[in-house]
Amino acid sequence: MWVRLEDEEINLILRSIPAGPLADKLREKPHPDTSAFVGAVETDDELEVDPDAVISRGDDGAFVMSWSWVCNEQAGITQPDTNDEPDLSLKS
Repeated sequence: MWVRLEDEEINLILRSIPAGPLADKLREKPHPDTSAFVGAVETDDELEVDPDAVISRGDDGAFVMSWSWVCNEQAGITQPDTNDEPDLSLKS
């Protein structure tokens, strides 16, 4: 699971848990190459990358966390014909 935390939230956690593996991970700075890999992703209306995206380095490159757009129809989610709240139930 991935959770984006703001600096204030990280500091609050670090005041409660000042030492240990979780604190070490929260203090970890992004890899210096992150912005280069993020900038190399070709984005469009259906693929976005956050400027602070997580990267997973390999020997000859990196995986870059990105957001892919999926419409309700592709996901099999039906919507009512009215302008009310959408029905987010899955099609059977």
